Amino acid sequence: MKSNLLVFFLFCLFSCKNSNSDKIIAEVYDYKLYYEDIIGDFPTYVSDTNSYINNFIDSWVSEKVLLHQALINIDENSEELENKISNYKNSLLIYEYQQRLIDQNFDTSIINDEIIKYYEDNIDKFKLDQDIFKGRYVIIDKNAPNIKSLYKLFKSNDDYDIDEMISYCMLYALEYYVNDSSWSMFNSIKHKFPESVSPSKIFYSKKKYDVFEEDNFIYLLSLKEYKFKGDVSPFSVEKQKIKSLIINRNKMRYLEMVENELIQNGKLSNKIKLY
Repeated sequence: MKSNLLVFFLFCLFSCKNSNSDKIIAEVYDYKLYYEDIIGDFPTYVSDTNSYINNFIDSWVSEKVLLHQALINIDENSEELENKISNYKNSLLIYEYQQRLIDQNFDTSIINDEIIKYYEDNIDKFKLDQDIFKGRYVIIDKNAPNIKSLYKLFKSNDDYDIDEMISYCMLYALEYYVNDSSWSMFNSIKHKFPESVSPSKIFYSKKKYDVFEEDNFIYLLSLKEYKFKGDVSPFSVEKQKIKSLIINRNKMRYLEMVENELIQNGKLSNKIKLY
């Protein structure tokens, strides 16, 4: 049944948009789903039209079936339900008004000094929940050409050598990561190495650069810096999180200020009276 409706719908969708807007696609009890209900807000990003239409119809049917049963079993005019609806509507209106205030008037810019101060004042709260590192790694087939040159480039900090290394890795490496100026989670690379390599041992050794071989692959790993789980998290790792925390805190303060001003204005204009 649904497949026939779908064929009909698709025909309407692409052939008769104007003349079939009142066509019924599905019916549940006294509820009717019209052609216009689906195409009225049809997303442009949809690639699988069939799947989208099926999901739309399924969701609509489920909603109407449940709504029908709810209306049978619940008194929609009961005082309790009316109060809940009224409270929800009021909360929604207040929320939308607050969002509009924030969108129109709230300044989201935060100076870096404020972020640094927050970090320093709350540094004990910023503990790592996993090991992190600054470093590089390359995984490459041991038969790749001119690997000895890769070893040399891998150890270099010269910008030209780094560009050469990236070009080489793009051609021959299975995987690589060379941005050793940023902190990364060690778990993100741990699974890339065989268990026999055990790169985590390098964290505890003085040797911060090593080359491993296993099967047909060569693993190059360099650790520039590292911190363990439980250590203080670096500022650069926490910076964006702190910025979001400060913005959210400032939003709450701004909304509280607006609320207090409205209350004071209401009292001054005699619109608020407490008995």
